[in-house]
Amino acid sequence: MPSPTQEQISIRAHELWEAAGHPAGREDEFWHEAERELKDGATNNPDEKSETFLE
Repeated sequence: MPSPTQEQISIRAHELWEAAGHPAGREDEFWHEAERELKDGATNNPDEKSETFLE
């Protein structure tokens, strides 16, 4: 499986950020989580919400 592109990671990170309620100052956390998900194939559904960042 090819590595995810920067654009794919950015899109998924933004989805995670939105799902978590737009918290400020946590961009790196969302980027790394999105990268991990995409590399692991954890989500094929962009509407699927990660529980990692939900409070």
